[in-house]
Amino acid sequence: MKTCAYCGSPVTFVDMDECYCSFCTMKLKREDVLENGKRKSLLPSSQPTLSDLNKSTPELMCFSTVELLFLLKLARKERADEFTEAAEYSFSEYEKATRKCFVLENLVRERIGYYPAKLTESYIQTLAARVEESSKKEMVIQQPKQIEN
Repeated sequence: MKTCAYCGSPVTFVDMDECYCSFCTMKLKREDVLENGKRKSLLPSSQPTLSDLNKSTPELMCFSTVELLFLLKLARKERADEFTEAAEYSFSEYEKATRKCFVLENLVRERIGYYPAKLTESYIQTLAARVEESSKKEMVIQQPKQIEN
């Protein structure tokens, strides 16, 4: 049965590409229609790469929180490595790298209310495990037990 990814209610097909959830009172995108009360997976299929740091802010806004944290970790490391390794590292490049860190920190802050001062691999892995675990519990309401007289 096709269900809403937000509340788990059965959806109504408006046409072939559009569904409606009467509980949420909204039209649903294709990715918001799942099966049998399942929740959306919020984990990325792959980790972002160093080249993703070159993406624009609107492009970065489409990344998941876990991906943004991973990119922030990469950006901080990249900025620190390049600044210490290159004696002739220009201020404009340092400024660009720092501003990219600011963008990532603020996107993370909008999502979770703060940005971590230090990002470790275990922090990101723990968060990813929590995200995965939270998607396992299906949104199914058990029918009430019948009372025998």
